[in-house]
Amino acid sequence: MATPITRLYQLFDGYCYNSDSLFLYDFAKPFLRKNQVLLDVGCGSGILGKLAYRDFALKLSMIERDEIMAFLAQKNVPKASVICGDFLAFESEEHFDILLSNPPFYRSEILPSQNSRVNHARNENSMPLKEFFYKSKRLLKPNGSLIFCYDAKESHRVFYELKNEGFNAEVARFVYPRLDKNATLLMIKAKIQSKSSLKILPPLLTHIGKSQMENSQEVSEIYKACNTYSIKVFSHDINLK
Repeated sequence: MATPITRLYQLFDGYCYNSDSLFLYDFAKPFLRKNQVLLDVGCGSGILGKLAYRDFALKLSMIERDEIMAFLAQKNVPKASVICGDFLAFESEEHFDILLSNPPFYRSEILPSQNSRVNHARNENSMPLKEFFYKSKRLLKPNGSLIFCYDAKESHRVFYELKNEGFNAEVARFVYPRLDKNATLLMIKAKIQSKSSLKILPPLLTHIGKSQMENSQEVSEIYKACNTYSIKVFSHDINLK
């Protein structure tokens, strides 16, 4: 049976999810279970949480600092608990089985956008790596997992900071745009109190030719399984009152 279309409201004049989020969700799926308690960190319009809720009927919370994006996330997943606030300042009596995140990971020297909302969603200063791991550890259950993606060029920092904050990377996968190109994305599942050796999965190759239309078979299958459709809205049309 074909996966029904998953519609999401997104900002026309803000940050929109891209293929990284879909690849991350596909990477995370083997670790998700029904009735788990999941927190989508820096959820944006809620793409990761919506797909996880759709496929696994888990208990979903999402946190997003941008008021309008948090509003859209709640519209996109009405049954989720959406917190509008800074993840690094977030406190919760409840602990989570899974923290799932496509965090901002571009260095500050990357040419900034004139759109402050886009800058917040992309720039690593919005959620520095060390602080991200520190807070994640304190919100996870003892056997919980942190599943996230990051710029592949920053892999050395990712593994270093994970270890420093008491995490053990258990599973990793790199994403390559083509066979002759360097990796662009690193996806990781990490746990606290784990002594497992790191399992590096076969690479995800996104394209088989130079054209952006020449997706690999695996990527085509990921897009088909996610089956998302964006409904674009302008921020000035949203009334938060």
